[in-house]
Amino acid sequence: MGLFSGAKAQITGQKAYRAHLSANELATEGKPKEAAAKYKEVRKLYEDALAGGPQPPNIRMGYAILLMRLGEFDHAMEVMQQVRLDKALKESDWFDLRLNYSVCQWRKGQLDEAIATARRAEQVKKCAALYNTLGMYLAEKAERTGDFAEVEAFNREAMDYDDEDPGALDNMGMMYEAMSKHAADPAPLRAKAKEYYEKAHAVKPRQIATMYALARMYHEDGQDDLARRALEPAENLYFSAVCPVSEQMMDDLKRELGIAI
Repeated sequence: MGLFSGAKAQITGQKAYRAHLSANELATEGKPKEAAAKYKEVRKLYEDALAGGPQPPNIRMGYAILLMRLGEFDHAMEVMQQVRLDKALKESDWFDLRLNYSVCQWRKGQLDEAIATARRAEQVKKCAALYNTLGMYLAEKAERTGDFAEVEAFNREAMDYDDEDPGALDNMGMMYEAMSKHAADPAPLRAKAKEYYEKAHAVKPRQIATMYALARMYHEDGQDDLARRALEPAENLYFSAVCPVSEQMMDDLKRELGIAI
C-alpha cells in the first residue's frame, strides 16, 4: 500500500464517520427511509476505508456500531475483537468497546456475559450510557431470577446520578414491572412502573422502548385510550436492531389498539 492510497483510505474513513453522524440525525429527525439509505452509503464508505488501509479506533468502532444497528452482531463483535488489539486505545475507547460489546452479547441472548462485560466498562467510568445499559440488563436478569437486590441498588445509584434521564426512568419502570410479576399483589408495583414510564415518556416521547411498554401496560389494564395516546409519537420511527422493541412488535400493538398502520 502506497502513501497516497493510505492517505486516501484515511480520508474515506473520516468521510464515513461524518456520514454516519448525518445518518443518525436523519433517524432522530423521524426520517427512517432516508436514514436507512444513508446507513447503506455509510457501510460502503467504512468498508472501502478499511480495505484501503489501517484505520484509527474511532473509525473501526463506528463500523462496528453500524453493524450492530443493522443486526449483524457476530460481525460487529469480530470487528471489536480486532479493535481491542490496538495499542493506541485510550481509556475512553476501552469503555466504549466494552459497553458496545456487551450490547452484542445481550442481543445474542448472553445476558450474564453482557452484565460481566458492562461491569468491566463500569470500572472505567460511570455515566448515563453505563447506567442505562447495565440497568436494563440487571432488570431483565431480576425478572428471570426474582432477586431484585442488585438492580434496586444500581437503579438508586442511577437516579442519584440523574433522576430526569429518560433511560434511567425507563429502567425504573422496567424494574417495577418485573417486580409486579413476582408479587402476590402486583397492582401497586404496576402503578409504580406506569409512573416511571410516564415520566420517561414525558421527557422523551419518541423513546421507543418506553412508549411501547407504557402503551402495552395501559392496554393490559383496559386503558386503551391512554394506550393510543402514548403511541401518538410512534410515527416515522427508525427501528435499530439494538432496540428491544421491533417495528413488528409496535405494529402488532397498534393493530390490537385499532390504530391504522
